[in-house]
Amino acid sequence: MPVLIIGWSIYNKLPEEEQKEFTLVERYRTDYFYECYEYEHAKGNKNYEWSDRCFKNQEELLEFFDYEMIEELNADSIYAKRVETFTDKEYKELMKFSDAGNQIKLIGAN
Repeated sequence: MPVLIIGWSIYNKLPEEEQKEFTLVERYRTDYFYECYEYEHAKGNKNYEWSDRCFKNQEELLEFFDYEMIEELNADSIYAKRVETFTDKEYKELMKFSDAGNQIKLIGAN
């Protein structure tokens, strides 16, 4: 079943009943990325490329939030819920709430 991920700017504008359908998945802070890179470099992994279960790399995360630099992250959060389907109409409805970036991502869809 696909997972719908939304950013905090969309989540915060949803009606309370819709917010209850989502779960907080992750909070991203700039210092978290610095710690990851310091840890990997200390282990000798000089070619470390950050990723997690929601984003393939740092660039994809920055694009999601419409940031240019990792220093712009300040406890930005993502929320998720499982969905049977996700239509273009549903996408457009959610995008009305987005201040910046796309802040909508579907994982596991065919």
